Amino acid sequence: MTESRTGTTTFTEARVREVMKPVMDDLVACVMNGFISIERAQKWCNDLTYLLTQQAISIFELQLTQPDGSEVGFEYRVSDDGSLFESSPSGGQRLHLLPQGTKANLWVRYRDNVEPHVHEEMRRRNWGAGGGSLGGTAVRERAYSNESYGLIRGRLGDW
Repeated sequence: MTESRTGTTTFTEARVREVMKPVMDDLVACVMNGFISIERAQKWCNDLTYLLTQQAISIFELQLTQPDGSEVGFEYRVSDDGSLFESSPSGGQRLHLLPQGTKANLWVRYRDNVEPHVHEEMRRRNWGAGGGSLGGTAVRERAYSNESYGLIRGRLGDW
C-alpha cells in the first residue's frame, strides 16, 4: 500500500516581503517604547524575512519581559495554505501598558526538515538555540496578508 500527500502553498518571496512591512511597524513600536534598538529591530526583520523566504519557520514570538520578570508578547503564526483572506493594519499592541525597563526578545519555531544551510546561516547571524515559547493560547488580534499568504498575530500572556 502506498500513500501520497499533496498540498499547496501560497508562499512567494514577494508576499513575505509585503507581510513583513507591518511586522517591522510592530518592531518599531517596540523601539519607540525603548524595548529594543532600531538596529536590533532591523536585524530581526531581516532575519525573519530570511527564515520566512526559506519556509523554515511556522511561528515566531515577540516576547516582552517586564522588570519584575513577568512575560507577555505576540505570536505570529504563518498561514501559507491559502486560507487567509483578511489583512489588518499594524499597530494596536498597547505597549504603553508595559513599564519602562521592559525588554524584547525574539523566539522562532522551526518547521520539521529545515535544510541544514538555514541553521548554518542563522548561526552565522549569531542566533543561538536558547529560550523557549511563552506558551499558552494566543488571542487572535490581527492578520497581515498578501494574496492569501500571511501571518496571524495573537496576544500572549496576561496583559
